[in-house]
Amino acid sequence: MTNVTMKKAQALFLSAAFLVAPFSTASFAQSEPAEFVNLLRSRVLIEGSETRYTLEERMARYNVPGLSLAVIDDGEIVYSAGFGLRQAEASDLVDADTVFSAGSVSKISTAMLVLTLANEGVLDLDAPVLTQLRSWSLPTQPEFDQNRVTLRTILSHTSGFNMHGFRDFQPGESLPSTIETLEGQSPAVNDPLTLTFEPGSAFRYSGGGYTLAQLIVDDTDNRADFDAIADEHLFTPLGMSRSRFTNPLPLDHGNIAFAHDDDGNPVARPRGYEAFPESAASGLWTSANDLGGMIAALLSSYRSDGGYLPRPVVQDMMTQVSPSEHGLGPRLEGRGSDFIFHHGGVNNSYHAWIEGHLATGDGLVILNNGANGSDLNTEIRNAVSDAMNWQINQPIRIPEIHLSSEQLESFTGSFSADSDYPHALRRLMNRGLFERGLSIQTNGKALTMTVEGNDGAIALIPMTPNRFWIEGFGLRTDIAELEFHRNAHGETEAMTFHLVNASLHYVRD
Repeated sequence: MTNVTMKKAQALFLSAAFLVAPFSTASFAQSEPAEFVNLLRSRVLIEGSETRYTLEERMARYNVPGLSLAVIDDGEIVYSAGFGLRQAEASDLVDADTVFSAGSVSKISTAMLVLTLANEGVLDLDAPVLTQLRSWSLPTQPEFDQNRVTLRTILSHTSGFNMHGFRDFQPGESLPSTIETLEGQSPAVNDPLTLTFEPGSAFRYSGGGYTLAQLIVDDTDNRADFDAIADEHLFTPLGMSRSRFTNPLPLDHGNIAFAHDDDGNPVARPRGYEAFPESAASGLWTSANDLGGMIAALLSSYRSDGGYLPRPVVQDMMTQVSPSEHGLGPRLEGRGSDFIFHHGGVNNSYHAWIEGHLATGDGLVILNNGANGSDLNTEIRNAVSDAMNWQINQPIRIPEIHLSSEQLESFTGSFSADSDYPHALRRLMNRGLFERGLSIQTNGKALTMTVEGNDGAIALIPMTPNRFWIEGFGLRTDIAELEFHRNAHGETEAMTFHLVNASLHYVRD
């Protein structure tokens, strides 16, 4: 973002800061959600460093022109607001009805739609998808039992399909049909949909699986497309009047947050935003008010009878499908009063976040239109937790620990993932960087970690003499840690990488 544009955005910020939607805040006796704008922080606070930031400061730091959010308390939206600009070079302000690309948060809306249609008897979660497809057939792969591919495996990312995600399409580019995406045919730019392991035996995040679910939903009604079916069965019943799966979103939809790059400059010209034809996986356009209402409906349905979905259906949705980290759509973690569901969404120029606290009925929705918005959303989440007095997401305070050069040296070396470590414990830690070796180094004063094939070292901050926080490692709801296992001879034989509700064991080479 240019200096002139940034100054303009900052000048407009205060006038945009409290565009509060018409929801009652009477239920807040001890908490003030609007106070979050002064409370942004890191998840980890090192003793003696309790730095807080304002929202204005951090939006400028991350070059995010605009955002909106909704806060849920006891199953009801009690606060929603917009901040900043819909486009950096213009003066239109974001409000709680401004629509943003939701990225992979789309999958939660898709899961709700599939569960709704299954509850109505239109779809079957546990029947082979081969029996529910009309317009296309899965490619033959005799090495796998395709009858084990069900909507339940697709929603939980245990189907075995490839296609993690998809690239954005720029204005003027031809958009692929759903079948062209599944077949990897131009104008699609992805590989064809294929199985990579026996369905149900492991976890692999798959936007391709959700694209297949999109086709199955389309096949239930030859008179309507995915957006129209979602509007009838999901958006209209929940009052989500600003939400659409249409791509590209028509300009006359109005009040649209436009796309920006890492520097906060407008991109995707001339329209001003990309298109995401893989609707079920990443194509939802929605607002904070709409998405907040959807999360509130899930929370209410989970906690009491008579909600949008029957209580047993939502409890099924919120049950982890081993060895995945997901239930039927959302990621799940915690237990008791800390049991939550959540999901993030990332497209080139947009970042989204949703979470719901299943025991208390609290929750949060954040949408922004900056390419660096993920870190900002994390800090906002921390600030809202503090403003709302939520026990979830409390700061982790650690003392400053100084280890000797000998102690640090004992942890160094090259480590490889233990191939025998159970998939049920690995969950999300089974592909990508977790297939590569890790190298631990020291300069005599601190430890760093390097991932095989990656440039740059990641700082390791001691939390105990043998357990280290991986600083800056991109996460969702918790920190990443390395726990070194040093034997009675002072030798480090192995280490465990802890990540949210998953872990992976490494042995020293």
